[in-house]
Amino acid sequence: MVAVKRTLPAPPELQSRWGAVLEEAGFRPRILHLHDRFPEERSLEFPFAALDGADTPLADLLLERPEEVIDAGIRAMKELLPVAGPEAEGLRLRIIGLPLTAHRTIRAIRESDLNRFVALDGIVRRVSEVRPQIRDAVFECVACRTKFHEPQDETSLVFREPLECPESQGGCGKTQGRTRFRLVAEESTYVDAQRIEIQEHPETLRHGAHPQGLSVLLMEDLTGKVLPGNRIVLNGVLKSFQRATASRSGVVRNTTFDLMVLGNSFESKTREYEEIDLTPEDIRLIEQFRGDPTVVDKIVLSLAPTIKGMEEEKEAISLQLFGGVEKRHADGIRVRGDIHVLLVGDPGTAKSQLLRYIADVAPRGIYTSGKGATAAGLTAAAVKDDFAGGRWVLEAGMLVLADGGMAIIDELDKMSAEDRSAMHETLEQGTVSIAKAGITSTLNARCPVLAAANPKWGRFTNDRTIAEQLDLPPTLLSRFDVIFSIRDIPNQERDRSLSHKILASHREVEHPGEYAEFAGPGGSPFPPDLLKKYIAFARRTVRPTLSQAALDAIENYYVQVRRQGEEPNAPVPITARQLEALVRLSEAAARARLSSEVGIEDAERAIHVMQSFLKRVSMTEEGKLDIDLTQTGVSHSQRERMDIAMRVMRDLQEQANGTFTIEQYHEAAEKARISIAHADSILQTMRNQGEIIEPRPNQYQLVRF
Repeated sequence: MVAVKRTLPAPPELQSRWGAVLEEAGFRPRILHLHDRFPEERSLEFPFAALDGADTPLADLLLERPEEVIDAGIRAMKELLPVAGPEAEGLRLRIIGLPLTAHRTIRAIRESDLNRFVALDGIVRRVSEVRPQIRDAVFECVACRTKFHEPQDETSLVFREPLECPESQGGCGKTQGRTRFRLVAEESTYVDAQRIEIQEHPETLRHGAHPQGLSVLLMEDLTGKVLPGNRIVLNGVLKSFQRATASRSGVVRNTTFDLMVLGNSFESKTREYEEIDLTPEDIRLIEQFRGDPTVVDKIVLSLAPTIKGMEEEKEAISLQLFGGVEKRHADGIRVRGDIHVLLVGDPGTAKSQLLRYIADVAPRGIYTSGKGATAAGLTAAAVKDDFAGGRWVLEAGMLVLADGGMAIIDELDKMSAEDRSAMHETLEQGTVSIAKAGITSTLNARCPVLAAANPKWGRFTNDRTIAEQLDLPPTLLSRFDVIFSIRDIPNQERDRSLSHKILASHREVEHPGEYAEFAGPGGSPFPPDLLKKYIAFARRTVRPTLSQAALDAIENYYVQVRRQGEEPNAPVPITARQLEALVRLSEAAARARLSSEVGIEDAERAIHVMQSFLKRVSMTEEGKLDIDLTQTGVSHSQRERMDIAMRVMRDLQEQANGTFTIEQYHEAAEKARISIAHADSILQTMRNQGEIIEPRPNQYQLVRF
């Protein structure tokens, strides 16, 4: 079907129709208010629905020929002012709430959209600095001293210079080769300008698809209001411009044009998961689960049903998907509601498959692998790019793009130590601070992190504690609310049951219905699409509060476990960090039930998840809980052995000539009831840390005696 281009009415007619619309909609008081508040306020936001209701043909023309129609609207605004002064020249008309017919995805933009009014739903990826851009350049002809104006193209990065001294402006008519033109900068007209790049929502991309972006030019009072990671709906006019490349033969102009949007307005998405559409039928289906005490168990069964087992891990991840409630205290301190989960397991335990499934189910879920992630790619970077005319721009990384969503990182142990350190602030504070190339900024990165890693030596062993086999720094481990170790231990009964289910799943795909005991994805209580909408609905509408019964249950559990640390020489079992995690897990369980109050059953579920975590990762060889295994990387018993070993070394140095041999050290360590293996481990650790040197072969000396 060929589109028929409308004939544009004469400008006076457009202006009069706009005047009637503004009067009918009652916008005269707002225009007068803008006149009084100028220059602090200068833009009138006008809903498209109001224009469509008052003058439908004018609304249709606005979408087809936006620049002429908006100019007519601005002239109509000036006519409503009692006195025409300099303030009137600065008034701007911003159209918001464009209809669905004007909404475009960046990937679907075509040449038919050129010079039309479009609405783009996306996430801000890059932001340049706000700088003055010349709008109307004033030049002086050196030959005749005439000053004349040369309007500039706002969408182009190329400065337009005059080719001749225009006779129409009183000039001599000489061309550029016969005279020179001097820019009169102080008499030229400038405007605040900022270039941003808007990108498709990462969670909407197909696997393997590269997110596409589009440059946007913001001017005047639209500048300086967006940051990387902001989710917005941008309304503007789609323009094209031709890029030129330099070569030996001169300037070469390309036949392919680049796109840019001349921004008219933008609408920030303040509600969580606003981009996920929920139909009345979806809401009716979701509301059926309200008050269902088994809904969390159903969600656990629906998470990657093909992956058998891992019920405790799936339960923790289910609570992570819903999250706790973010709180801000009167003194400004923020307490995060996001729950961070770490899975450390043997190879072949389906960690990556589970993470891939969660990335598809989680609203705004973004997946990456530690092998291909850097600090700049995770947090933010200051880059120099032609996008902003060669200036520095701020570019958002994965954690900033996942703000309000969920970040999923596989192979966390494969990242370099420098790259991992960039995550510390995000995990605890939910922000990313950057200070590079003169750009100092703090971006929001409020997202739960689900990460997976392998043990230090590839597979868990029985001769070392779990904490010793985690190849991650304690400072990073301490920021995860829940850590699960997944061990692949042969067990004939369990292996037969697991193998039967895995083989049955293959058979089910080939012959549906033959294995009735296998519940595939279609048989799960929550199909993936419904589960994604359920999570979005719960996080958007439910903000549970703690009941007294839940508070008492959490407090009693915390005090009971802490009491174990009151014994002489006993390790510290848990800290206040685990207390905060219990609160977040309890709130998440209530939110999953669509309950506005955290009940005792929610607290008990949170306690069950916490106990499972502590028994797997923080249990010492003596069977006691020691949170220092993950918080500091050194258990209480290890710290005691290290103190004894240090005293042994000092005594040996005092008795000898300031050094000691390995044989003397082993003999003294055995007398102090330290095994040879532990003694060698302590000696090697101190050598790595530079606390012990070996001045001569088999002669050891403490650096700090």
